Amino acid sequence: MGRVLLSVVLGLFALVIFIGVGELLGVPGQNTIREILGACLAGTLYLAISQFFVAPRGSRALAPKWPTMVAMGAPLLAICLTIAAQGGRAWLYSALPMFVPGCLGIVAGAWAAGRFTFSPLALASCRRSLLVSAAVLLAVALVLVAAVIPLTIKAGAFPDGAPGATVSVFWRIAGLATLIAAGLGLIAARAGRGRRPSFVILGFLAFLAFAPACFLAIPAIWFLGHGPVLRAVSIISPMCSAAQFVVTVLLGATALRLPEAERT
Repeated sequence: MGRVLLSVVLGLFALVIFIGVGELLGVPGQNTIREILGACLAGTLYLAISQFFVAPRGSRALAPKWPTMVAMGAPLLAICLTIAAQGGRAWLYSALPMFVPGCLGIVAGAWAAGRFTFSPLALASCRRSLLVSAAVLLAVALVLVAAVIPLTIKAGAFPDGAPGATVSVFWRIAGLATLIAAGLGLIAARAGRGRRPSFVILGFLAFLAFAPACFLAIPAIWFLGHGPVLRAVSIISPMCSAAQFVVTVLLGATALRLPEAERT
């Protein structure tokens, strides 16, 4: 059940990936080929990696993986049906390019999951990975509070609301990074007493690190032309994003290498 719920959460975030990449590549008021293809590629890759992560191991057949595949595809189907219900050509430019490649990505991820095995991780190594991830997240929160937020405040708010309107977003990301780090520290402390972490919990924490990492990468484009102060933010913020992506990969790899008994 835990894997199914995690699959639903990951499937819902696929919409953010599709829309976010489309907005970055698109032209306002137009549906360009570059926008559609870029969004499809990013969304498909995201869903393939997500399904590869949550799909049960131990069998090359797709049958045991149907629960996680359906759970991840259900939010995608609901979103696409909502878009198609609006009428017009929205189904052609948005729903169809999102649904078909997304389903293919889910199937590809499930297929790949049955063909890769990972050696179990020793308890000491698992604990070390959690502590390193916590330290990196605390460093990200510190950089956001000490550098990114003050620089963004100094730049002020422009008529369109940016960049000053992003200050609250940076505060929330810093707070979330601190909470995740605290959670990882608690899990590592329990692991030190011989209890291994749960696959689902690590997967969910990896997702909580991944989602803000996507938003922290945006200033690299949005703030680039706003003057020297925000040019500094456009460099520092993506560095924080890269650090959180590293945490996502580290936590995901740790979860995948848990002994089979803990991967439930």
